[in-house]
Amino acid sequence: MKERRLLGLSPTEPAAIFRAVGCEKCEYQGYRGRGAILEILKIDGGLDELIARRATAREILTAARSKGFKTLADDGVRLVRSGSTSLDELMRVVDLTDRMA
Repeated sequence: MKERRLLGLSPTEPAAIFRAVGCEKCEYQGYRGRGAILEILKIDGGLDELIARRATAREILTAARSKGFKTLADDGVRLVRSGSTSLDELMRVVDLTDRMA
């Protein structure tokens, strides 16, 4: 249940949550190659104004999200849901504490 909440899945939404298994090729790590998670914030007039007036991080994040901004956690969750990585690996590199609320 905790995993589903971290991934933004409803209790009834079908989803496969993959776990790293490993083999000789990956030296029993369960991962092949490297991937990136990205967070790109395009500053427009509205965000510039918020920054100039020293708005809180929460205000800036809310405004950015209203314009389609995705956080590192959001992008990582996308990769977990697509099966490109595991939730354990995402949790190793990104703080998901805010997603538990």
